[in-house]
Amino acid sequence: MTLLLGKWNHGIVIIASTQVVAVLLPKLRMQPAETRVHVIMMEKQLDRTLKNSAANVLRETWLIYKNTKLVKRVNASRVRAHQRKFLLAIYALRKVKMDQRKLMDNASSMTDMAKTQSNVYEIVSDLAGRQDHLDDRLTAIEEKIAVIHEQLEGLPEVINQCFSSHLDGPQKQNLLRPESAAIVGSSTQSASHNLPHSKSVPTSSGGGNRSALLLQAPSPSVPRTSPQP
Repeated sequence: MTLLLGKWNHGIVIIASTQVVAVLLPKLRMQPAETRVHVIMMEKQLDRTLKNSAANVLRETWLIYKNTKLVKRVNASRVRAHQRKFLLAIYALRKVKMDQRKLMDNASSMTDMAKTQSNVYEIVSDLAGRQDHLDDRLTAIEEKIAVIHEQLEGLPEVINQCFSSHLDGPQKQNLLRPESAAIVGSSTQSASHNLPHSKSVPTSSGGGNRSALLLQAPSPSVPRTSPQP
């Protein structure tokens, strides 16, 4: 029983700690401006440390040369002490250079990440604009195709109406204008007068100026006798 309670307590503690970390981690994370300031301060500190390490290397080099070349009696313990300090200064100089390289890599990666993010945002916005433009063009093309389809569907009716109006035109004109029909009738009568077997017989003037067309059959020719004196 106690073992089970211990496991439960251990699980509760783990869950609570993970929740606390999840809540505090965004607050503890530095903002981009704070990160840039931190990088600048670290660069200055590393430059100062680099200068001190280089100065220590030069100093220990000079002391080694002094204790080995400029003295009459060489003190081996002192020379070994300066050699150990010389090596420590070289290690410190290398470490500072490595830290500078890492810092520059992190800074460049942050800069590259910001540039990449801005480039990706520009590309995505450009693609969205092009997609909207293509959607508008496709919508316009679909509307034009629908209009053309409607016009093609109504084309047979228009053709039939044109043919019917073209055929019914002369008949309607004769019905609306009777004088044209009279002109047509007079032309037919004149044509009948010009026939060789038709003659016009005038009527009396008492009945008015009316004329009748009498069609007679051709009579047999009778020989005429000349009058005798």
